[in-house]
Amino acid sequence: MTPAERKALRTAVADYMYSEGCSCCQDTSHKQHEAALGKLLKVAKYPDGSGHDFSRYRTPSRQP
Repeated sequence: MTPAERKALRTAVADYMYSEGCSCCQDTSHKQHEAALGKLLKVAKYPDGSGHDFSRYRTPSRQP
């Protein structure tokens, strides 16, 4: 990973974490930051295009 890639990843994660929360208190840019992370990490989108499917990458103990 290049220094520029690492910086972009850190920024995306920091932005995402800041915007995270329950639906009533999420920052309005939450979806934008989720999309940035999905693109950087090459996470597949849901078939309907509604977002990136991060659930397939969760820690196994946190799978439903």
